[in-house]
Amino acid sequence: MKVNQTSEPGAIIDLLIEAIKHEQESYDYYYRAALQAAKPATRKMLLTLAEWEKGHIAELTNHVMELKAQIEIDRAITGGL
Repeated sequence: MKVNQTSEPGAIIDLLIEAIKHEQESYDYYYRAALQAAKPATRKMLLTLAEWEKGHIAELTNHVMELKAQIEIDRAITGGL
């Protein structure tokens, strides 16, 4: 993935959305692996990793919501300029 060197909120939102997709893929991977794990300790570790990914998703989602809110505030202040 090529990262654009811009600080435009729209570009940052796009980047965060892509990161959320990757975190979701990681969550799915760890969760599926946990379901197949034979040893309880392995299952527990994989479920812990899956929960960490879920936390990452929540944090990234919050950043997206904050940026979108800031865009709306900026539009209201500038009249959409």
